[in-house]
Parts: sequence; C-alpha cells; structure tokens
Amino acid sequence: MLLAEIHFGPFAIEHPETVLAMLVGLALLVLLLGRFGLPSARSMLNDRAARIEENLTQVQRALEDVQRQRNDYAARIAQIETEARQRIDAAVREAETARAEIIAEAEQTANALRRRAEEEIARERTRQRIRLRQEIVQLTLNAAEQSVRAHTNESVQRQLIGDFIARAAKDGGNGRTVRAAPSGNGVTAPQPRIPQEGEA
Repeated sequence: MLLAEIHFGPFAIEHPETVLAMLVGLALLVLLLGRFGLPSARSMLNDRAARIEENLTQVQRALEDVQRQRNDYAARIAQIETEARQRIDAAVREAETARAEIIAEAEQTANALRRRAEEEIARERTRQRIRLRQEIVQLTLNAAEQSVRAHTNESVQRQLIGDFIARAAKDGGNGRTVRAAPSGNGVTAPQPRIPQEGEA
C-alpha cells in the first residue's frame, strides 16, 4: 500500500516513496562507509600521520646534523685561531731573539772598531811624538853646530861642549847616550842618540 501524502506540520510530501528510498539509500551509504570507508580513511590518515612524523624526524635529524657541523666548524675555527696565535707569538719571539743577536753583534763590532781606532790613534800619537823628538834633536844639533862654527875661540868651544856634556850627563838617567860628532873646524861636539820608534 502506497502512501498518498505525508504531512509534517504545514508541509506535505506528495511522493513519500521517493523520500523513503532516499532515506534507505542514505542509511545504506552510511552503513557502507562505516564498514568499508572509515577503516581505509583511518589507515590513510594513520599513514599520512606516520609520513608526517617521519618527515619531522628527518628534519630534526637534519637540524641536528647542521648544528653538529656548525659546532665542528666553530671548534675548527677556534683551533685555527689558537694555532695562528701560537705561530704569531713564536714568530715574535724569534724576531726578538734575532734582534737581540743583531744588536749584540753590532755592539761587539762597534767595540772592536773603537778599540782598533784607539790603538791606531795611540800608535799615530807615538809616531808623531817620536818624529817631534827627532826634529827637536836635529834642530838642537843644528843649532849647536852653528853655534860651534860661529865661536872659533877654542876656549869658548870647550866651555860650550862642557856645558852640553853636563846637561847630557844629567839626562843620562833616561837611557840616552851622548856621542861626539866632528864639527866643521875640527872640534868634536857631543851628539845625543836619536830615539828609535817605540821608545817613550
């Protein structure tokens, strides 16, 4: 028996068979989805959640690897800086040692040159002193010879010679010897020995 109309308050359904078929179809669809569709959807959601979890784990591992590499690089950079600082300090110490050695060698060379110059100056002073003494002796001898030639009086000549011998005898303690030298008029005049090089 078919229902002609179904009333829901002010509304009336003219073909209730169609509505009933739709309700039965909807119930069957819900039943089918509950039996077959929901488990597959559940498994699909679980698979997706597992994939998301795996992706998150991979990302976390990648981040940890990046952090580890960053720490390794930081440690290497710190080690490189330490080694560079040590090398710079070693180079500075070597430079200071070389500088001290160069200064010591320069001071030794300067001292040696100063000693050599002082010795050369002393030798030159001695040579000049000897030359001056020789010139003084030569001048004295020339003056004595001219004086002897100028005084032809034999007594005066003897007096001059005696005075010269007396003065030479006074200076005999200095190691100088007096020897006679012939004058132009046959009178011998004393002539002191010329000091040799190296004598004071």
